[in-house]
Amino acid sequence: MNRVICMSPHAGSCDKLTAGAAERTGAQTVYLRNLNISCCDGCGACAHGECKYKDDASNLLNNIRKGGKTLFVTPLYFCNFPALAKAFLDRAQAFWEKREKCESDFYLLAVGGQSEENNFRSAYLTFRAFCIAMGARFSGAEYLGRVESAADISDRDIEKAAKMLE
Repeated sequence: MNRVICMSPHAGSCDKLTAGAAERTGAQTVYLRNLNISCCDGCGACAHGECKYKDDASNLLNNIRKGGKTLFVTPLYFCNFPALAKAFLDRAQAFWEKREKCESDFYLLAVGGQSEENNFRSAYLTFRAFCIAMGARFSGAEYLGRVESAADISDRDIEKAAKMLE
């Protein structure tokens, strides 16, 4: 099963990309802002078994490891993921401790108001670390600059997102 995960804390440009890519590919959609996600507190429980949090993040992380392609669509805030998205990514620590590989392909599509590529570098590195922790294949990442609202998203941008899932 392929899926598109919207990491934005509010409706807007990422929702337009998420819905458009899912519609064109038949992928499942997930909106992080609708989930109950606890922040990793570094307790170390995962090093000895399982994460102590049994919430939506645990369920989603287990689900996306089952194979298929997952496209993560996120806005960038100060050159990185919004707080809720970063909290979700941090929960991959439990999988890093297990050192298990999975058959999933992960893609990142980030949007931001700045045009320069440097705006994307920090998020790119964070996402690569997330893929490694999850044991998933990093299969691509793109940045769409000069995006301030859903009106800035073109059909070509949606097509680009959909192609990541093909």
